[in-house]
Amino acid sequence: MYVDGNFVSLLENRYGQSAIKDFRLRYPKDWLELMNNFEEKKTGRRASEGKVTRIRASKKFLQTVSSTSATAGRPHDEYVILEPEEMKQLFEPVVSEIVAHMEEVLKHPELNSVSCLFMVGGFAKSLILQEAIATAFSSRCKILIPTTDPAIAVVQGATMFGQKPTTISSRVMTTTYGHRIWENFDPKVHDPQKKAIIEGREKCKDIFRVVVKENEAVEVGETKRTIWNPIYSDQKSVEFTFYTSTNPDVKYTTDPTVGPSIGKMTVDSPDTSKGKNRQIELSIFFGGTEIKASAIDKTSGNVAAVKLDFLSKS
Repeated sequence: MYVDGNFVSLLENRYGQSAIKDFRLRYPKDWLELMNNFEEKKTGRRASEGKVTRIRASKKFLQTVSSTSATAGRPHDEYVILEPEEMKQLFEPVVSEIVAHMEEVLKHPELNSVSCLFMVGGFAKSLILQEAIATAFSSRCKILIPTTDPAIAVVQGATMFGQKPTTISSRVMTTTYGHRIWENFDPKVHDPQKKAIIEGREKCKDIFRVVVKENEAVEVGETKRTIWNPIYSDQKSVEFTFYTSTNPDVKYTTDPTVGPSIGKMTVDSPDTSKGKNRQIELSIFFGGTEIKASAIDKTSGNVAAVKLDFLSKS
């Protein structure tokens, strides 16, 4: 999509923004054909081999832009002509950013043993991207690309996972998940503004209790359990609110790295005869594509549950 946007900008600069806008509005079918023709050329070898790229254009496109003074694209030849450097420039800086991001990822100690890189997805068909990845990483890793269509590999993987979820045994988290809790206030650790007096005791509110951190691997089917207690003696329900954060060392749910709530649940605890000495068991289950959270009030047996999508991010 980024490359497509650059191609549109090139057309606007070459033939005039008004001419391209007029063509898109008057001839949407021809515009779609032009973009489809460009899509085919994006994966070609001509730019990498130092040859010009010819993108077929319709007569309506040629007629629309013929009134412009620019002639670099040779519209009378029924092609939009791109020189090799022009074609390569359409891929910048996205290719460079992909390489830079991968270099940062591969610096993680847990990835020292990585010996293969798999290129899949539609963009993986681009020879320009393939060459950039090979230049940057071929000395370290073997680079594997499906011989048919890299985009189909994504669909096949999704289908295999849908038919047999156990194909994936663990998942590396892309963000930090947690929920809001109260803690005993510690002046050496906690923000004074977070202090509250509850039944004569100093408490700290808005604590982000991390369930799983970014880059942490979790087993599919794994369940983490913790025991919590009500804050007030006469409290008749306990709420759990879940969040994500881009900072694995987050402290509070009000930190700027924390996004809006991704889910909440409330479990009823009507029997207050034990005061705060009541157990609420929180269970976090890690499925294939989601987190399931449930809470049970051990005294009454009441249960609450909520699903948290793995794709939910701040």
